[in-house]
Amino acid sequence: MKKLNYSFLAIVALLLVVVSCSKSESGNDADSLLRTVPADASSVALCNVAYIVDRLGGSTDGSTIKLSKEHTKAIKESQALKEKDKKHIMDVLEGQTGMALNSFVYFSAARTYITGLLNDPDKFIAYEQEQNPSYQWRDEDGGKVLGSLAVVGNQFWICTTGTPDVEQLKYYQQLNDKQSYVSSDAVSLLSDTEKAITFVADVKKSIAFLPNSTYLRIGSSLIFDDMSYVAGYVDIEKKNIMASAAVLNSDMKPSELLLPTEKIDASIVKSLGESGDVVAAMGISQKLVKKISDAAGTALGQGSDALAGMLQAIDGTVAVRAKSSLDDVEAKMQTNGKDFADLANVINSFLGLTVSRDGNILTAVRGNKDFNGPITSQKAAEKLKGAWIGVVSDGMLVRNVVSVTRLVPEKKSLRLDIEAEGGVDAFLNAVLK
Repeated sequence: MKKLNYSFLAIVALLLVVVSCSKSESGNDADSLLRTVPADASSVALCNVAYIVDRLGGSTDGSTIKLSKEHTKAIKESQALKEKDKKHIMDVLEGQTGMALNSFVYFSAARTYITGLLNDPDKFIAYEQEQNPSYQWRDEDGGKVLGSLAVVGNQFWICTTGTPDVEQLKYYQQLNDKQSYVSSDAVSLLSDTEKAITFVADVKKSIAFLPNSTYLRIGSSLIFDDMSYVAGYVDIEKKNIMASAAVLNSDMKPSELLLPTEKIDASIVKSLGESGDVVAAMGISQKLVKKISDAAGTALGQGSDALAGMLQAIDGTVAVRAKSSLDDVEAKMQTNGKDFADLANVINSFLGLTVSRDGNILTAVRGNKDFNGPITSQKAAEKLKGAWIGVVSDGMLVRNVVSVTRLVPEKKSLRLDIEAEGGVDAFLNAVLK
């Protein structure tokens, strides 16, 4: 079956980096959309299409968008986009589709939807029909449906988990405040208008939809006390794209981490060879080793003795640099300076690395030790300072874009930070070239 050619799907990636409107318009728009999200939604994300291009030098009246000359040129000259996709993007930005270019909301409830408002529903319907001549809109319970796309009143809905249920959507549009997401305690986590995207997920509700949910609930309870929500944001700037997420308890406060952490020793990262495609590190304290060994003992019985013996030699930071192919790898790890035979044997036998020792530091190498890459150990050490676990890589998230991922201990809890360097220009260059 031929795939439906939805124009707005061609610009999903670009919406995160090239769309904006006034804050007041976006706020009203976002509020209207959240009133059509049921209060029991397991996860909700608000794309504040409102503020991004304004910070990047673009402008809009809510129906059309004027990008900077550089961004417009990047789209039109893109080698990665097909000509029809370029036209779709420009049609959206020039107001040819009838979409309100203010805010979009993603949520998961009985089904999962992406929804937004329409300035001109008839124009939108006609445009999408023109893009999909092999299909016909069908009338259904007072709405219109085209594949996974529905229009009800002045609102469009993309159902990402099957076919949209128009009766359900009409019900969502008629929710009162107590029935809609505006009554949820979690709605406050979406209210930051100074962020490109804000999101929140109810952990218990979200886990319930996943396979082996019982094991996931037990696992989460061993890591966090009262793990109730995961909330965070994505922000887009000229120099970087930032994302951050935190685990919250039922009072919307940081949930206590039940695992002991140790911050990365930057000197161990710096002691690696000059550079690589990826540099990663983790702080492993003896308290964490004991916690892991005890948990393994409960689950595996006597079979955990070998694991415990191996781990007990580690005491401090483990740092690794590698080529993206993993053919060339160098690792350094701090030990307690005592018996490390079990650890060395496992590293050699299962990972194929040759192990040597200098005092309490183990070095493990595979392939050519003198390899290099775009990430220097010096830079990685600076980026990973203060983190418990971190990775600095080239091209892991987006091609040719350096990214930094960090788990940072904070107020007895844990925060995930992700940074893509180079900001919008680097992102667009990677996507469009």
